[in-house]
Amino acid sequence: MILHAASFVAFFADQAKHAQCVVQCVQAAQEPTLKWLLPTIVQTVISLASITAGVWIAVASFRANKKAEHKQWVRDQKKAEWSALLHGVANVFLITNFTTSIGWNREIADRIATELEQTLEEISIACANCIFLDNFCQNKEGDKKINEFLKNTKLQSQKLKGNLGLFDYIIDRSGNAGSATDIDSKSLERNIEVVSGQISDLAKQSRTLLDWLQNEAALDLGVRAKDGEHQAARRWTKLFNIARKKTGA
Repeated sequence: MILHAASFVAFFADQAKHAQCVVQCVQAAQEPTLKWLLPTIVQTVISLASITAGVWIAVASFRANKKAEHKQWVRDQKKAEWSALLHGVANVFLITNFTTSIGWNREIADRIATELEQTLEEISIACANCIFLDNFCQNKEGDKKINEFLKNTKLQSQKLKGNLGLFDYIIDRSGNAGSATDIDSKSLERNIEVVSGQISDLAKQSRTLLDWLQNEAALDLGVRAKDGEHQAARRWTKLFNIARKKTGA
């Protein structure tokens, strides 16, 4: 009985040693595999991370470029609309200021009355085509200023034509009579004074509007900062200079 028990214990001890040997062999077999597989996994993760980062950078760059292109396109459209407005108002000023600078000239006065109609029509079309200029949408400040200018200038243009017609009538009447009477002479002088004043007023009105448009265009296109920004910049510059003096920098 004792021999049988000893044999039984010896059998299980031998099986335990065999099992331990199998585990050690399996572990020994796994270690080379892990050593080979781990660098591959790490390299794959790094490669995927690099690819992902590259794709993200490419997408971000593409979006940034598209945004910059769109911003530049909008800026170009604004430039075109500002150019049309400025060109039209500048033409009114040039037409009317020419007579103001050289004095009275009947032919030039007649040309002014004729050319004003076409120029005012161009300004009206340019204002109606303002899509990208927020200040010139319907009933905005710019739209109101342009419409008021067009209304006043058209009225002045009609008065100018009427006074030029009166001037021609007085000349024709004097010619038919053989000589100009004192009344006719005074009427001509008064007529010339009125017409010259009307043209001068048109030049001043167009110059005022042109100056305002130039300033608004410069602000809108970023060429010139707003007064508040200028003041803030000057204030920070002053504080910076004071700090430099105190620190001796």
